[in-house]
Amino acid sequence: MNTATEANRRRGRLQLILLALVFFGPLAVAIAMYFTGGSGNGDGVNYGSFLEPPVSVEAKLHFDSGLRERWTLIVKPGGDCDDNCERALIDVRQIRLATGREIDRIERALLLPAGVDLSAGTAAAHPGLVVLQPGPDKPSATAMTTALATLPAGQIYIMDPIGNVILSYPMAPERKRLLGDLKKLLKLSRIG
Repeated sequence: MNTATEANRRRGRLQLILLALVFFGPLAVAIAMYFTGGSGNGDGVNYGSFLEPPVSVEAKLHFDSGLRERWTLIVKPGGDCDDNCERALIDVRQIRLATGREIDRIERALLLPAGVDLSAGTAAAHPGLVVLQPGPDKPSATAMTTALATLPAGQIYIMDPIGNVILSYPMAPERKRLLGDLKKLLKLSRIG
């Protein structure tokens, strides 16, 4: 009888331990994922790469350059606006349109070096595009392009309404993922 009672106790303890694992196991996994940053694959939850530290542009320059204190998708080609640049401009235009009712909170800008002209066809295909190009008659655009000169070329950037460039993307982005990042920013932002 002593062995039967001991066997029942062991079985009861084992059942208690299994029951505790069923209830507390998922909680422990969730806590671990929360504190370690997710699934462990290093992707994070956003598509773009955060700039550490963000590149800041003075608010006055941001406003004077025609960007009107809104979220801005900046295309920075390596030189002139080639085919990759054209595709990037189409991508940012489509992403802006896909935001729906939030479209008024977003601007598009093209950062060109001095002496590079934007073709008339490209300018006509992208109405409302703010072209930031240094020049003697454009002091705000010159100051802004100087402030953004540290950013690598061949990228798309997101600048917040107060003039901080915070995210970078490849020149040929995955539209849905960039749109997802932008929608999150618009949803969480109380400015712009």
